Amino acid sequence: MMDERRLLCVHAHPDDESSKGAATMAKYARLGRVRVVTCTGGERGDILNPLFDDAALAGRTMAQLRREEMAAAARILGVEHVFLGFVDSGLPEGYPDAELPADSFARAADADVHRALVAQIREFRPQVVTTYDENGGYPHPDHLRTHTATLAAVRLAGEPCWPELGEPWQVSKLYYDANLSFTRLTTLHEAILAAGRTSPFT
Repeated sequence: MMDERRLLCVHAHPDDESSKGAATMAKYARLGRVRVVTCTGGERGDILNPLFDDAALAGRTMAQLRREEMAAAARILGVEHVFLGFVDSGLPEGYPDAELPADSFARAADADVHRALVAQIREFRPQVVTTYDENGGYPHPDHLRTHTATLAAVRLAGEPCWPELGEPWQVSKLYYDANLSFTRLTTLHEAILAAGRTSPFT
Protein backbone atom coordinates (compact mmCIF):
# COMPACT_ATOMS: atom_id res chain seq x y z
CA MET A 1 0.00 0.00 0.00
CA MET A 2 1.44 3.35 -1.00
CA ASP A 3 -0.12 5.11 2.02
CA GLU A 4 1.58 2.75 4.48
CA ARG A 5 4.20 4.44 6.64
CA ARG A 6 7.64 2.92 6.16
CA LEU A 7 10.84 3.82 8.01
CA LEU A 8 14.25 2.42 7.05
CA CYS A 9 17.02 2.67 9.66
CA VAL A 10 20.58 2.03 8.46
CA HIS A 11 23.11 0.93 11.08
CA ALA A 12 26.69 -0.29 11.06
CA HIS A 13 26.60 -3.15 13.58
CA PRO A 14 24.10 -5.30 15.44
CA ASP A 15 23.46 -3.46 18.75
CA ASP A 16 23.51 0.00 17.16
CA GLU A 17 19.75 -0.26 16.64
CA SER A 18 19.32 -0.73 20.39
CA SER A 19 21.48 2.22 21.44
CA LYS A 20 20.53 4.65 18.67
CA GLY A 21 16.88 5.34 17.97
CA ALA A 22 15.31 2.24 19.51
CA ALA A 23 12.35 4.12 21.00
CA THR A 24 11.69 5.83 17.67
CA MET A 25 11.73 2.49 15.86
CA ALA A 26 9.39 0.87 18.37
CA LYS A 27 6.96 3.79 18.10
CA TYR A 28 6.81 3.80 14.32
CA ALA A 29 6.67 0.00 14.12
CA ARG A 30 3.26 0.37 15.77
CA LEU A 31 2.17 2.92 13.15
CA GLY A 32 3.52 1.23 10.04
CA ARG A 33 6.55 -0.80 9.00
CA VAL A 34 10.12 -0.34 10.18
CA ARG A 35 13.10 -2.11 8.67
CA VAL A 36 16.57 -2.07 10.19
CA VAL A 37 19.41 -2.63 7.75
CA THR A 38 22.65 -3.65 9.46
CA CYS A 39 25.69 -3.23 7.22
CA THR A 40 28.01 -5.66 9.04
CA GLY A 41 27.74 -8.70 11.26
CA GLY A 42 29.73 -7.17 14.11
CA GLU A 43 32.26 -9.99 13.81
CA ARG A 44 35.15 -7.96 15.20
CA GLY A 45 33.27 -6.67 18.23
CA ASP A 46 34.73 -6.88 21.71
CA ILE A 47 33.24 -7.61 25.11
CA LEU A 48 34.08 -4.37 26.93
CA ASN A 49 32.11 -4.86 30.14
CA PRO A 50 34.62 -5.98 32.81
CA LEU A 51 31.86 -7.98 34.53
CA PHE A 52 31.82 -10.36 31.57
CA ASP A 53 34.51 -12.40 29.90
CA ASP A 54 34.67 -14.80 27.00
CA ALA A 55 32.37 -17.13 28.93
CA ALA A 56 29.59 -14.77 27.81
CA LEU A 57 30.02 -16.29 24.37
CA ALA A 58 29.10 -19.73 25.75
CA GLY A 59 30.89 -21.54 22.95
CA ARG A 60 29.55 -19.27 20.21
CA THR A 61 31.56 -17.05 17.91
CA MET A 62 31.14 -13.31 18.22
CA ALA A 63 29.25 -13.35 14.91
CA GLN A 64 26.79 -15.95 16.23
CA LEU A 65 26.24 -14.03 19.44
CA ARG A 66 25.62 -10.79 17.56
CA ARG A 67 23.09 -12.49 15.26
CA GLU A 68 21.19 -13.88 18.23
CA GLU A 69 21.18 -10.49 19.94
CA MET A 70 20.02 -8.77 16.75
CA ALA A 71 17.16 -11.23 16.32
CA ALA A 72 16.07 -10.60 19.91
CA ALA A 73 16.25 -6.83 19.44
CA ALA A 74 14.19 -6.99 16.23
CA ARG A 75 11.57 -9.08 18.00
CA ILE A 76 11.39 -6.72 21.00
CA LEU A 77 11.25 -3.57 18.86
CA GLY A 78 8.77 -5.10 16.41
CA VAL A 79 10.90 -4.33 13.36
CA GLU A 80 11.99 -6.17 10.23
CA HIS A 81 15.70 -6.78 9.85
CA VAL A 82 18.23 -7.36 7.06
CA PHE A 83 21.99 -7.96 7.25
CA LEU A 84 23.81 -6.56 4.22
CA GLY A 85 26.64 -9.08 4.73
CA PHE A 86 29.70 -6.83 4.92
CA VAL A 87 32.45 -7.58 7.45
CA ASP A 88 32.94 -5.49 10.59
CA SER A 89 36.05 -3.29 10.32
CA GLY A 90 36.79 -3.48 14.03
CA LEU A 91 38.65 -0.70 15.78
CA PRO A 92 42.34 -1.63 15.57
CA GLU A 93 44.89 -0.32 18.05
CA GLY A 94 46.13 3.06 16.86
CA TYR A 95 43.08 3.89 14.72
CA PRO A 96 42.74 6.15 12.72
CA ASP A 97 46.41 5.76 11.81
CA ALA A 98 46.27 1.95 11.88
CA GLU A 99 45.31 0.19 8.64
CA LEU A 100 41.91 -1.47 8.58
CA PRO A 101 41.56 -5.12 7.47
CA ALA A 102 41.37 -5.59 3.71
CA ASP A 103 38.01 -7.41 3.93
CA SER A 104 36.38 -4.75 6.09
CA PHE A 105 33.22 -2.76 5.39
CA ALA A 106 35.11 0.54 5.60
CA ARG A 107 37.32 -0.62 2.73
CA ALA A 108 34.62 -2.27 0.59
CA ALA A 109 34.10 -0.96 -2.94
CA ASP A 110 31.66 1.96 -3.12
CA ALA A 111 29.65 0.31 -5.88
CA ASP A 112 29.12 -2.85 -3.82
CA VAL A 113 27.97 -0.94 -0.73
CA HIS A 114 25.79 1.49 -2.67
CA ARG A 115 24.11 -1.25 -4.69
CA ALA A 116 23.27 -3.23 -1.56
CA LEU A 117 21.63 -0.20 0.06
CA VAL A 118 19.87 0.94 -3.12
CA ALA A 119 18.36 -2.54 -3.44
CA GLN A 120 16.96 -2.27 0.09
CA ILE A 121 15.54 1.20 -0.51
CA ARG A 122 13.87 0.25 -3.77
CA GLU A 123 12.44 -2.97 -2.36
CA PHE A 124 11.16 -1.51 0.92
CA ARG A 125 10.22 1.93 -0.52
CA PRO A 126 10.52 3.96 2.71
CA GLN A 127 9.31 7.52 2.96
CA VAL A 128 11.89 8.18 5.71
CA VAL A 129 15.45 6.94 6.22
CA THR A 130 17.56 7.43 9.35
CA THR A 131 21.30 6.95 9.81
CA TYR A 132 24.28 8.56 11.54
CA ASP A 133 25.49 12.11 11.13
CA GLU A 134 28.74 13.05 9.40
CA ASN A 135 30.67 12.11 12.56
CA GLY A 136 29.11 8.65 12.60
CA GLY A 137 27.59 9.34 16.02
CA TYR A 138 31.15 8.63 17.08
CA PRO A 139 34.09 8.21 14.71
CA HIS A 140 34.11 4.43 14.21
CA PRO A 141 35.16 3.65 10.61
CA ASP A 142 32.00 1.61 9.99
CA HIS A 143 29.77 4.39 11.30
CA LEU A 144 31.48 6.94 9.09
CA ARG A 145 31.11 4.61 6.11
CA THR A 146 27.45 4.00 6.94
CA HIS A 147 26.81 7.75 6.86
CA THR A 148 28.44 8.37 3.48
CA ALA A 149 27.01 5.20 1.92
CA THR A 150 23.47 5.93 3.08
CA LEU A 151 23.55 9.46 1.70
CA ALA A 152 24.79 8.16 -1.64
CA ALA A 153 22.23 5.34 -1.73
CA VAL A 154 19.30 7.64 -0.94
CA ARG A 155 20.29 9.77 -3.93
CA LEU A 156 21.03 6.86 -6.26
CA ALA A 157 17.83 4.99 -5.39
CA GLY A 158 15.82 7.76 -7.04
CA GLU A 159 17.90 7.79 -10.21
CA PRO A 160 17.50 5.48 -13.25
CA CYS A 161 20.71 3.55 -12.56
CA TRP A 162 20.89 -0.21 -11.88
CA PRO A 163 17.41 -1.09 -13.21
CA GLU A 164 17.99 -4.70 -12.16
CA LEU A 165 17.67 -3.51 -8.54
CA GLY A 166 14.08 -2.40 -9.03
CA GLU A 167 12.11 0.70 -9.89
CA PRO A 168 13.62 4.01 -8.73
CA TRP A 169 12.30 5.23 -5.38
CA GLN A 170 12.72 8.74 -4.01
CA VAL A 171 13.00 8.91 -0.22
CA SER A 172 11.10 11.93 1.12
CA LYS A 173 13.12 12.59 4.27
CA LEU A 174 16.52 11.66 5.67
CA TYR A 175 17.23 12.14 9.38
CA TYR A 176 20.32 11.63 11.50
CA ASP A 177 20.19 9.80 14.81
CA ALA A 178 21.10 12.29 17.55
CA ASN A 179 21.99 9.91 20.34
CA LEU A 180 25.13 11.41 21.85
CA SER A 181 23.96 14.84 22.94
CA PHE A 182 24.90 16.92 25.96
CA THR A 183 21.21 17.42 26.80
CA ARG A 184 20.59 13.66 26.84
CA LEU A 185 23.64 12.93 29.00
CA THR A 186 22.73 15.73 31.41
CA THR A 187 19.18 14.40 31.73
CA LEU A 188 20.46 10.89 32.45
CA HIS A 189 23.00 12.25 34.94
CA GLU A 190 20.37 14.21 36.86
CA ALA A 191 17.94 11.27 36.89
CA ILE A 192 20.61 8.96 38.30
CA LEU A 193 21.51 11.46 41.02
CA ALA A 194 17.81 11.99 41.85
CA ALA A 195 17.52 8.22 42.35
CA GLY A 196 20.31 8.40 44.90
CA ARG A 197 22.84 6.57 42.74
CA THR A 198 26.36 7.44 41.59
CA SER A 199 26.37 8.81 38.06
CA PRO A 200 29.01 7.60 35.59
CA PHE A 201 28.65 11.01 33.87
CA THR A 202 29.89 13.08 36.82
